[in-house]
Amino acid sequence: MEKVKYYFSDSSFNADDELFYCKYALNRLISYHYKTSLYKYIDIYRKLHGEYLDLNNYNLLIDSGAYSIWNSGKPSINVEDYKIFCLELLIHISDMPFNNIEFINLDSIPGERNRPVTEYDVKIAQEQSYENYLLLKNYVPNLLPVFHQGDSFEYLHEIEKYTLRYCVSPANDKSVSQRLLWIQDVFKVANPNFKPHGLGFSNATIAKANPWHSFDASTHALRAGFGVIMYKIDDKLLDIVVSDVRTPETTGTHFKNFTKLEQQKILNDLQQIDDRFTYDNIVREGKIRKMINVYNVSRYYESFSKPINVIQETLF
Repeated sequence: MEKVKYYFSDSSFNADDELFYCKYALNRLISYHYKTSLYKYIDIYRKLHGEYLDLNNYNLLIDSGAYSIWNSGKPSINVEDYKIFCLELLIHISDMPFNNIEFINLDSIPGERNRPVTEYDVKIAQEQSYENYLLLKNYVPNLLPVFHQGDSFEYLHEIEKYTLRYCVSPANDKSVSQRLLWIQDVFKVANPNFKPHGLGFSNATIAKANPWHSFDASTHALRAGFGVIMYKIDDKLLDIVVSDVRTPETTGTHFKNFTKLEQQKILNDLQQIDDRFTYDNIVREGKIRKMINVYNVSRYYESFSKPINVIQETLF
């Protein structure tokens, strides 16, 4: 089975930091919502290509950012504007030999913020998303439509008339068990040859439960922001809290709760990766925590290819 591609979802880039990230984050998802950051990423990697890396090994996935914009309360994106952006971007990077460049369709997000979504909202949004896809696919290559939890399975069949490469987007306001059950239904109904991209995963259980072609997450950055490093040990990826300030989003065991021997092993392992990864730097600097997380997440998923059946143990 082909290895799963893990896309790191990022919204900010720094040339010095990318000298580290480029060794591990070969697949990136960047949103149209962060156009300035996207073009900064392109400028950095155009300079790195040849001397530091070979872009033929790198994949780029462009998200429309429809949900981010909807959630911010700003006016929705115009489909013509998104089309022009995609085409101009392709011209701008025509000299850069990425292995693959894909675009995610411009979705219409159902309902309004702070109001319960109705079936009618979902129906209207689904129809608008499909219209956008039918328009954009005539101009934008490698365009991925999105099948959301809550969409009708008739819509899935409509998508598959045009492509077997599309995004599957579980609802983040549902429990892990509810998302897993819905994803199981998608895999039962979908064409067995489809190549799904799991959109916006924050849970390793969901990521590893089915034979995804690819998926993305921003967990590496979010955990770092909440004072957490992700540490791979054997076949597990642990959340280790290094900040003394806990928030509702902070998960994991605090570093100080490990034995002295365990603490020393963790620090020795980290400093073998990069001599900047000292305890003081890990506690103080979010960018150091993010580097550690990128390294360990990439190692965790790099050898993963076969899904595991976790639905029963998750439910019961």
